[in-house]
Amino acid sequence: MDVIYADPYGRERGYLRYAEGDFTIGESNSFELRIPGGLPVAEGWYLMIEGTELGGRVDGLDVDTTADYVTAVGRTWHGLLESCLVKPPAGQTHLVESGDCNEVIGRLLDRLGLGERMVADARRSGIAVSGWRFSREGERMGAYAQLRAMLRSVGAKLSVRYDAALRKAVLSAVEAGRYVDGGMDGDRTGVVISTRRPVNHLHCMGEGEGAERVTLDLYADADGRVSRRQALFGYAHREEAYDNPGATLDELEEYGTRHLAEAQAPLRSCSLAEPDPYGRYDVDDIVGGTSTAHGVSVVARVAAKIATVDGESITYETRTETEV
Repeated sequence: MDVIYADPYGRERGYLRYAEGDFTIGESNSFELRIPGGLPVAEGWYLMIEGTELGGRVDGLDVDTTADYVTAVGRTWHGLLESCLVKPPAGQTHLVESGDCNEVIGRLLDRLGLGERMVADARRSGIAVSGWRFSREGERMGAYAQLRAMLRSVGAKLSVRYDAALRKAVLSAVEAGRYVDGGMDGDRTGVVISTRRPVNHLHCMGEGEGAERVTLDLYADADGRVSRRQALFGYAHREEAYDNPGATLDELEEYGTRHLAEAQAPLRSCSLAEPDPYGRYDVDDIVGGTSTAHGVSVVARVAAKIATVDGESITYETRTETEV
């Protein structure tokens, strides 16, 4: 395992003889690596591992003058994406895209001005979207979250790998892994399944003031399905408010439905009881299991992946959506 270090122009300057730390993908999209002192690595330089998604831009250094190393901290390729907001063209309410997903990714990278260090795979992915509207909800406007949402809608995930020949990270759409179709069984595989009763009523408040304010009530049933019709009452009823002051009724329904659907995760959640030492799972892969003894089953999406670099080895920790 060799960590490449490159200058702000992407020109590779060598390999680190020592590196230790973590790359976190899907959650904080950052890295923190202890590297030898005395190297020219500084803010704006890049650290990455050839052929993998592990890499990104150094945003700063932590220096202990009594140690023979410095700690480089920064954003992964995913974090660099997330640092850019996807905004609509002038005069339009949303950016709308259609076509092969690799081509959409390429247009988005150009639009965001990220083409210097990132590029979309030149090959067609064979996965397409039609009329996809990028979200205008503030907390979801980062390009990484937006691309993940777009690709999830067509059963895909974002693949990132550093290509030394191109001196760039190559982004592409690939089919998401599904590790539930082969009869994955919690009686035979290390899966921890939890069940809880989550919030099932969302009182949504949008644009307007006082009595003129737009409101909408959304409900989830016992299986987590969201609609405008209440299905759970009495002590089974759990209510929360969702405040989005600028949302129209249509936007309130779109965003509120998504929030309430996501809140259903504790209804049936799972985690991997066994470690994932080789990084088998990627962010947005589908995992799950069944406990026949207890009559419960669950399907969850991988939401975070932590790669720990320790000298010559890399180990991984995988977390599902309900763990982050």
